[in-house]
Amino acid sequence: MNHDFEPTLSEAQKHYAAGRFDEAARLLQGVLASAPDHGEAHAGLGFIAARQGDHARAAEHLVAASTRIPMPVDDLNFAAQVCQSAQRHDDAIALFERCLAQFPNHIASLHGVAMSLVQAGNLPRALEKLEQLCKLQPQSAEAHYNRGNLLGQMERFDDERMAYEYAIKLKPRFVPAYTNLGVVLRDLGRFDDAMLQFKKALAIDPNDAGARTNRAQTNLLRGEFEHGWREYEWRWRDGTMSHGLPDSTQWTGTQPVAGKTVFVHQEQGFGDTLQFVRFVDRLTESGARVVLRVQNALLPLLQHYRGAAEVIGERAPVPAFDFHIPLLSLPLALKLREADFAATGPYLHAPESLVAQWDDLFAGATERPRVGLVWSGSRMLLNDRNRNRAIALEQLQPLLDAQADFVSLQHDVRESDRAYLTELEARGVLRDVSSRLATFADTAALISRLDLVIGVDTAVAHLAGALGKPVWIALPFMPDWRWQLNRSDSPWYATARLFRQTARGDWASVIAALRAQLDAGTPHAQATKPAR
Repeated sequence: MNHDFEPTLSEAQKHYAAGRFDEAARLLQGVLASAPDHGEAHAGLGFIAARQGDHARAAEHLVAASTRIPMPVDDLNFAAQVCQSAQRHDDAIALFERCLAQFPNHIASLHGVAMSLVQAGNLPRALEKLEQLCKLQPQSAEAHYNRGNLLGQMERFDDERMAYEYAIKLKPRFVPAYTNLGVVLRDLGRFDDAMLQFKKALAIDPNDAGARTNRAQTNLLRGEFEHGWREYEWRWRDGTMSHGLPDSTQWTGTQPVAGKTVFVHQEQGFGDTLQFVRFVDRLTESGARVVLRVQNALLPLLQHYRGAAEVIGERAPVPAFDFHIPLLSLPLALKLREADFAATGPYLHAPESLVAQWDDLFAGATERPRVGLVWSGSRMLLNDRNRNRAIALEQLQPLLDAQADFVSLQHDVRESDRAYLTELEARGVLRDVSSRLATFADTAALISRLDLVIGVDTAVAHLAGALGKPVWIALPFMPDWRWQLNRSDSPWYATARLFRQTARGDWASVIAALRAQLDAGTPHAQATKPAR
């Protein structure tokens, strides 16, 4: 019974108050050894684990305690926050809701449950909570700012814009609100207005990395590369990335590199590496010995890359070097302009040893074009960019009705597409070889046997362009910066043709345009260059 443990619990509390957490935990574990359902012991162990930074263990104990003993609102709220830190959002939601059942206007719980509802994918319910919060705190700029963030995730861009504008009205020096307002104006195609908001943010705080990085991406999107590359260096200061190497040894383009070892390291995604690896050659031509680090999945494809003396994987030890440089910093250091982007020809090649492994797919003569298809990015990237560059496989049916032999280049198939992919393969419409695409070298070998690649903005599209294969890329209404605006060609890949949404979310017209072009039988069709 509980009263048998009161002296032990009291002693544990004294150890906890004195910071002797291990001693307190030892006593409480002894209680649980005798009474596994003892709520106070679970609660005590949860608080200790939280103080020690072990959120997973803390959440386990606090959830157990919450089902066994009454807990005051503050403790329930704390337990919910711990569950958030442990990524146990369903538990966090349940605990926050228990707080709100007692105190419907509990500010911290309203905010907390909204954040966990977002993580759980229940955006409408999260919005209800944030709207309640804004009514309770109408003068809170932060509440309106958070509401704006959520509206942006829901692609309600005009409402998002108004939320940020109201937050700024309440707090005129609210730098993140100016920055996010600039981003939403960019998403709405109001580029001059977006640049003005970034300027306002930087007038308040010239060192705000978010405003700098977003202004850089906007300049790059508009083809203003000189300004864009320079400010893009702020990406290392906005808290989203770190390369862990000293700034003092970063190559900036001013230091002589002849006879020096330059360590060029990958950053961001596979597509970024495939797109920017071409510039490594210029360092080698300047007399540098280049050691290139790439993601492990790209190593079999790039391990013999001509522009590098040595290519290593991402888990290999950092080699001795004179200078280092992140891969996407090369255009700034090399002072590149748009005319420098295009390669004279393919700069990557499929390993000859792997090409024959696809013979079974191409047995028998056919006059129909062989088309590789990729319709979504990695399931591991659940961010806005990935959602906007994914098409449901069923939406591609009009394209798949064309007279062509389709092969899936989709390595990572979403669960929502799997059943339809199985049906298409059973009907002989689309060959699924995902189990055989272990690395990008395998994919490159398969692409080398195709006539055309059609896909969304993924690493496979970059791979096809780098291999010199005709590639048609389906782009959302507001594309990633590298594809720029109002053009159907690309300065990055001579063989690429861009098919853009003309209205937000409208993939149907893009698929219709792809089908029409495929029916015309012109995979090498000349792209339309933008007016200058």
